[in-house]
Amino acid sequence: MRILHYDCFAGISGDMNLGALIDIGVDSKKLVAELEKLGIDSWKLSVSREMRGGLSGVRVNVETPETHAGSHGEGHKHCHFHRSFADIKKIIGASSLSDSVKSRALTIFSYLAEAESSVHGVSPDDVRFHEVGAVDSIIDIVGCAVCYELLKIDSVSSSAVELGGGVVRCAHGLLPVPAPATAILAKKFPSKINGAMHECTTPTGAAIIAALAKSFDAPISGRIAAVGIGIGSRDFPELPNALRVLLYDTEEASPFGGGYPEGCSEETLIEFAANIDDMSAERISHLCGSLFAASALDVWQEGIFMKKGRAATKVCALARREDSKKILSAYFGNSSTLGVRCREVSRISLARESFFKKTPFGDLRAKRSFFNGVAREKIEFDEIRKIADETGMGMEEILGKIGDGEPKDR
Repeated sequence: MRILHYDCFAGISGDMNLGALIDIGVDSKKLVAELEKLGIDSWKLSVSREMRGGLSGVRVNVETPETHAGSHGEGHKHCHFHRSFADIKKIIGASSLSDSVKSRALTIFSYLAEAESSVHGVSPDDVRFHEVGAVDSIIDIVGCAVCYELLKIDSVSSSAVELGGGVVRCAHGLLPVPAPATAILAKKFPSKINGAMHECTTPTGAAIIAALAKSFDAPISGRIAAVGIGIGSRDFPELPNALRVLLYDTEEASPFGGGYPEGCSEETLIEFAANIDDMSAERISHLCGSLFAASALDVWQEGIFMKKGRAATKVCALARREDSKKILSAYFGNSSTLGVRCREVSRISLARESFFKKTPFGDLRAKRSFFNGVAREKIEFDEIRKIADETGMGMEEILGKIGDGEPKDR
């Protein structure tokens, strides 16, 4: 199993990530050949070796007519051409890149769009990326997805991420570090602040970790196959402006041996279970709600019979390892159970994104998944229920008007 571990001791940005992946062994010519499938004209990938704080690494710069390097660090280049998330999806979707590259790139962008939509109060599709929408950042994100495919990465882990401190100048003026979108994305991973008085992690870098890393500071056993250093554009006295990545070949094999369909991704999660025979249905419902509030990815109940022949309920939850403490606290603080069983499980999932779908009832929250070149859309059930409550219409009538769940060609 090939695990890519991010050591974000000085943060992460899109260009630092590309530099580290090239340093770890990606052929820059093969990377450029894949990126040319985007059909974007007038850009050039500049790759050089530089030093930061005594560390030698790869510096990547994307040169385009639309941007020119600013004095505020990577991820904050002056952009005269903005793109919406909808525009970016069309560019990626229309390209001849592989399904797995498209899915991974769109997943990263969807995390960015969700964060920016929360900051600016607009739907994700309508978010207009000032820095991130520029060609150089599209190259950073799609390039990351290409590198993962070339390196045949099975799983991603990360250290806690240094976010930085002070203020940063961007399209909206001076903003505190972490920038608003970075702060929202950092809810998805452990982080540190004020390790240096500058922006260490950009929204692009935060989105990469939020979207791709499945474990944080978890033990890894195996052989380090390669080490890569990505160099940032500036030199700081507090911390080297660098990102380190380590490629591990581990003895732990995926139970599927990588034999799942293209476009799917595998992650290791923790499954929790507790057998309960002395709680009411109302209390069990409250327990399930508390598990979701504790960051469970899924919660379900199973009917069982216990050793004395009493009917009981097995309450199960699925969560990431880093959320285990919160999950266990939810079990022991909201139920009568004296013990919780835990085991590692592998989850194979389709690439998906959240968006707002235009319907006769307005813009509704929805999810879109991708498989075999087909996008399947489904509006969140709570949205349907709300319309039913407000209008008195039946579920089937509402679904008929919005055409929910119909597969669409990507």
